[in-house]
Order: sequence, then C-alpha cells, then structure tokens
Amino acid sequence: MEYTCARYEIFDKSRIATVIVDRDCAITYANQGAKLLLGEHAHLGQHLALQLPSDEKEFLSSSFQVDERSGQPVYYCAISVTDDECQQYLIYLHPFNMKLSESEHLPFLSQHDPLTGLPNRTQFIKRLQRHCLSESCEKMLTAVIFLDLDGFKAINDSLGHEMGDKLLQVVAGRIRNQLRNSDTLTRLSGDEFLMILTGLEARQDAAIVTQRILDDIARPYKIESTDIYITASAGVTYCKERMNRAEVMIQQADIAMFEAKRAGKNTFQWFDKSFNDELNRALAIRNSMQKGIDKDQFHLVYQPQICLASNTVCGLEALIRWRHPDIENLSPAEFIPILESSGQVIPLSYWIMRQAFRDWKQLKPLLAEGARMSVNVSTVHITRSDFIEQLEKVIIDTEITPSEIKLEITESMMLRNAQTAVATLDKLTDMGIAIALDDFGTGFSNLRYLTQMPISDVKLDRSFIRGIDANNANQAIVRGIIGMAHELGLNTVAEGVETVAEKAMVQQLETDVMQGFLEATPMRFAPLVEFLTRR
Repeated sequence: MEYTCARYEIFDKSRIATVIVDRDCAITYANQGAKLLLGEHAHLGQHLALQLPSDEKEFLSSSFQVDERSGQPVYYCAISVTDDECQQYLIYLHPFNMKLSESEHLPFLSQHDPLTGLPNRTQFIKRLQRHCLSESCEKMLTAVIFLDLDGFKAINDSLGHEMGDKLLQVVAGRIRNQLRNSDTLTRLSGDEFLMILTGLEARQDAAIVTQRILDDIARPYKIESTDIYITASAGVTYCKERMNRAEVMIQQADIAMFEAKRAGKNTFQWFDKSFNDELNRALAIRNSMQKGIDKDQFHLVYQPQICLASNTVCGLEALIRWRHPDIENLSPAEFIPILESSGQVIPLSYWIMRQAFRDWKQLKPLLAEGARMSVNVSTVHITRSDFIEQLEKVIIDTEITPSEIKLEITESMMLRNAQTAVATLDKLTDMGIAIALDDFGTGFSNLRYLTQMPISDVKLDRSFIRGIDANNANQAIVRGIIGMAHELGLNTVAEGVETVAEKAMVQQLETDVMQGFLEATPMRFAPLVEFLTRR
C-alpha cells in the first residue's frame, strides 16, 4: 500500500529521512531524504533489515546496513503507529557520518555502540530480561547466541584498525540480515556479538539460524578493493520457562562459544552443564594456587633418568604434585595449563626451581658424574624479558652451579615462539645450562629447529615408546629420530619405558637415556635417597 495522501506532506518537507514500513519491513512510504540516503533501496515494497518494536509503547532504536560495499550502517528509530486500523511503523533514519548535535549525540551513544549503531549491552540485557519474564517464554523458547570472530586480531594487526572497523560493520550487517524483525543483535565489544532469538518452537530453530549466520560470515569480503576472509565461532543457550536469568544466559552462551573455539572454530556449540562445571573447577584451581604454596600443599617428586650404556642414574626430572584439600584427582596435566593461561604458573615455577635446586645438594653425591637436575619450563617464562634475571637469583640463592641444571621445553612452545625462544636459549646455554626438547614428535616437528637452537637432548614422547617392541612403524620413526639426533651431536631420551621388551628395543635402537616406571617411578625426596643409595 502506498501512502500519498496529504497527512504525509509533513514528512515530504522534513529534513529528516523518513520511511514507513509494514509488519514485514516492506517500505510503504519514503520521503525525499530517505530516497537520497537509501538510493535504490528506497523503492516501495523494498524490504529493510530492521528490528521493529514489540508493542505500541516501545520506542526502538538500532542500525541496519544498506550497502555492504560501503560497510557503513544507517541508524534508525522505529515507532509503532496505527493508520486506518493497519499496523505500520514510522522509521526515522540518519547516516553513519552525520554530525549529530550534542543533545542527540550523548543520549544515542549511551544506549548504542558508536561503530555499528547496534544496541549496547545495557539495552541487550533489558530486552533479554523482558523476554525471560514474559508469558510467551513459557510457551516458546528464547535463545541467546554469543558469537566471536576467529582470528580478527590478525586482520587488525595486518590491515589496520580502520579496515578492521569496516569489517565489523559489514559483519554486523550480514548478521542482521539473517535475523527476523523480532530478534535483537548487539555488538558486545571488539569482535563479539550477542543475539536474542525469541518465539522459537524448538532448539533446532536456533541451530538453523546460527549455522546460517556462520555460513554468511564465512563468505569472502571485498572492502576497499581488499579481499578478506574470516570465520566465526558461536555458543548457543536457551530458556523455556519464565525466570530472571538474563546474565546467566549470556554467561552460558559465552562458555559454549569457547568450547566451539576449542572444537576447531568456524562452528557452534550448545551450552552444556559440564562446561560450567569445568569452568568452576578451573576457577577454583586458579584461585587456590597461592594458598597452595603458602599452606605447603605442593611437593616435588623426582624421576631418575638411566644411562643405558653404564646403567647409572645420570639425571633427575623434578615433577610437581598438588595435594589439593577440596579437588580430587588433580594432576599436573590439568592444573599446569590452567595456571599457564592465567600467568600464575610463574611463581609456582620459581618455587619448583628453588625446591629442586636445594634438594640437589644432597642428591648430587649419589648420582653419576655430570648428572643434572631437569626442570620443566613453561612458554610463559621463555617470553618474559626478566626470566634469565630471575633464574640467576634462584641459582645464587640455592648455590647450584648452572652446569648442573637442565631446562626442559616443549616442541609446541618452540613452534609458537621460535624467534623469542632462540635468543633466550642462547643466553641460557652461554651460562652453562643444558636444554632438552621434551615430547619430541608430537608437534609436527620442524626439524630445522634442531639445527638452529642450542639443544643438548631430544626426549622421545612416550606415545612412540609404548609397545615399541611390537610396533614396526614406531620403531622406524624412533630409529630415524635417534640417527638424526646423533648426527647433530644430541643425546636421546626415551620417555615412558614400562616393560623389559620396551627397554630392550630402545637399547637396540641405541637410545642414550631412558626414564620410566620399569626402572623407577617418580619418588619423594626420602624414598629417592634410599633408591639412589641402594643403586
């Protein structure tokens, strides 16, 4: 229906771009200002990607994207009106680059994201809270989607923040185009977006919309003649009963989004209670680390390393254990990555070094000549500028000689921080400290690192040693690694040797050193002294 009667002349003469749309967001009237702003998109019957007020009392403001090529949003305010018993919506428009007066500028920015014009977090929570408490929530599902772009920082760093901002504007437009008039889209911060889907009949409805959004985001972008490719990960949760849980739903969707990242990105995950339990457990571990040190909950165990040629103990590896009073079955494989992610592994690592180096004074006389104390070093240390300075303080305090220390680093760490690591490792080697490459073979090994880095030992991951006596493929791999290492003048260490047959095979393959349960399990200090004395 086209409205051309006299009562709309006021809009014809208005400087403000104005359109009237029906329930389907199809234009039924557009004034001259709107035609100038929207161009070909101002034709009668043209559908705009707007969100409409949910009732006659609501005054709704947001943004939509007219043309993806420009990437710039158009801000709008929508008001419900009734004309001849026909529901219509009056839409006031203004372009992204329009200079608002101070009186208009501040109220708008208090409720909207200045980059995309989308409602901000405060407005999002208000709308979500209203949906969660409405009667319709008992009959239909309300879903929340938390979406984060994959690798957006790399685009900002390589192409600049201005290009990154334009990409975010286009992404916002693509998402909005996949949503219904009744749905809500918000840019939370950075490259994070939140969505509310209301009136859903089943969970699958939200899954379909989410996948459609991810597929659309993954389409190539052309911004200022630059081709850009990016994907996104999303987490989805829903409620099917009336409750006051807006913030909880956002948190659940956020947790599920991180699970989607862990699952390989460019996908979505539904929130599961187990995700929340895992998060709470990780939080408890982080929060109790310092108390664990203060309350002597940590202790070290040492695993002997056996020289296969002389059958002597030529080294010890210090391993951390945590007797947590509240968390059962807490292994280093679980708590070390959590502490690394929070940076708390740094004080714990220095505690490990101090304790291990102090114990070394009493253990050294029981070991073969040239033996060393091995301590694992996190990637967090290697990338810190003060690591060597702090290590030197520990060496002075414990009176250990650098030539008695071996630091173990992981192959995956080298792959991520090769340039920084080489400089640090060179300085450590100059001090007389030996470097062992741990878990070798598990990180799609870049063999070039073996020639460029000052490494003295290559530790073969236990996955290659387990059952090696009956596994021809692993025998071939280990034989190749040992041959290459020996050509480069490196020692080889077989980890996880647990059977006589495995020991015989690694000896046959000319491995230099072994460690594993067959010869010795990790031991506390007193049992270790007993073991070494007997040997």
